[in-house]
Amino acid sequence: MSPILNRSARPVIIAVLIGASACSLPGRFMRGYATAEASGTDVLDRGGIMEEATEPHRGQVRFVFDDFGSLTTDELESYAIPWKLAATSLALGREEAGRGELSQSRMRAVLREYGFLTPTRIANWAGPQPHLDRPLGLVGGTARRGFPGVEIEIANVGCATCHAGPVYGADGRPTGEAWLGLPNPSVDLTSYVADVTTSLARDLDRPDVLLEAVTRAFPETSARELSTLRKHVIPRAREQLAERMTQYGGLLPFDNGGAGLMNGVGSIRFLIGLIHQDVRSTEVAYTSPPDLTGTTLRRTLLIDGVYAAPGSSRYGGFRPEDVTSEHLDDLAGVTSIFIAGTQGISPADSRKAIPEVREVMAFINELGTPAFPGVVDPELAREGGEVYQGHCASCHGTYREIDGRQTLVEHANRFVPQDRMRTDSTRWTVADSLSLRLIQAIGYGELIEPVGEGGYIAPDLSGVWATAPYLHNGSVPTLWHLLYPDARPERFWVGGHKLDLDLVGIAGFAAGDGTWCYPAEYRPWSRPTLFDTRTPGRSNEGHGFYDLDDRQRLAVLEYMKTL
Repeated sequence: MSPILNRSARPVIIAVLIGASACSLPGRFMRGYATAEASGTDVLDRGGIMEEATEPHRGQVRFVFDDFGSLTTDELESYAIPWKLAATSLALGREEAGRGELSQSRMRAVLREYGFLTPTRIANWAGPQPHLDRPLGLVGGTARRGFPGVEIEIANVGCATCHAGPVYGADGRPTGEAWLGLPNPSVDLTSYVADVTTSLARDLDRPDVLLEAVTRAFPETSARELSTLRKHVIPRAREQLAERMTQYGGLLPFDNGGAGLMNGVGSIRFLIGLIHQDVRSTEVAYTSPPDLTGTTLRRTLLIDGVYAAPGSSRYGGFRPEDVTSEHLDDLAGVTSIFIAGTQGISPADSRKAIPEVREVMAFINELGTPAFPGVVDPELAREGGEVYQGHCASCHGTYREIDGRQTLVEHANRFVPQDRMRTDSTRWTVADSLSLRLIQAIGYGELIEPVGEGGYIAPDLSGVWATAPYLHNGSVPTLWHLLYPDARPERFWVGGHKLDLDLVGIAGFAAGDGTWCYPAEYRPWSRPTLFDTRTPGRSNEGHGFYDLDDRQRLAVLEYMKTL
């Protein structure tokens, strides 16, 4: 492994991985090595019921359940977590405060506070509904070794943590169902980090209480796993937590920005050893996860288009008929690097996962978007389609009605420089030179050619009505506010929200101080966070629409409901 990725420098990148840095096992113990098969992927094994499934169907399973090689005892030194210990610790404080008895159902409710989805069903799942042992997006399995005797249930994040979103009903409220490929605008990894840190700090000094709680929350826990937790995990976790609190003031020196945001640049900088102190106030290149429907029509990946396959054309129109097996191979190679950054495995191991990622790309290539649940004015939407074609399609792509739905038939892959769009520049200004250095340092040069040019790639708008908040950093609560930039609120609540089907976005009202607040009668299903556009990395400026009159703006808004 490259020295730039030495384990002592590896971060706990995102919240669900928080237990990892606090639960590293001693090196000699870890060298014994044990690996777990992710629950749910066994159907793909030889003799499994989906052994002969098509590539997109196999990719669907991997999108929800696959760990891509990250459920190992080695990865407990990076981002994977001892599931039962971390989940129990998080919920135990609620029980002691009189907020419900400890149980697995109670733990699911606690995790919903942070925006993790526990859907009644997956609305776009092909075939019989899968069984979810954990919230959607958390993958896991049990690792075992005979000598020395080790057993531990390990969990990690998967694709669906950020890339599966709620389905909304005709009243704008979440229905309880989930849709694979939509972003999750409510998952709040920063708050999760903070709360698990507090829980572990409290419980690691009272192992008897913590392990007794584990047996109540997970009655099936074996004596061997309890012994593993007591002898190996808890002692090292206590030591590691103290070290990180001293160095960073927490388990991470940066945060992810709040509900629905990610900080990929911060995590990469930490991964390669460029961050050694608290940088929460300066490491603020936040991004909002996109809808994935148009991904396979992209020539580059990431919001700034930094990553592309070597020698490929980076810009220009791309149609569904242009998607070849070779193109999906290229995208899988580029996408595989994200596994190292989010699941904590080495770049060498992430490259080994390319065949599995390739199946995921085949699944993404067939993704669609849910239908708008409200009423659409067909004449106004038709008018809006004409405005869109004349003013928007050259950047955001061309749509055509197919089987009654507006469908993306050409992705523009348009690069928009900063001096034209004028949206928050924080992300692209920190990503370009860093990416160039990173790709070469970790040996990904044969799969990725990074280029930073000072701007962003205009996204396609498939399912845009369901993806609030808007702009690349999630800084605008509704499409109406996006179209009327002078009315954009400086502050708004996000997370666990319902949709306003007229304004198209986060339902709310402007309070006396201008903050966009939830309707008084609405109780959010997850814990909201306050987005303040006056703070670094969160500007809501740019993309002004000043060339459109009021009628044109309202017509485009209506058309957006049909995508």
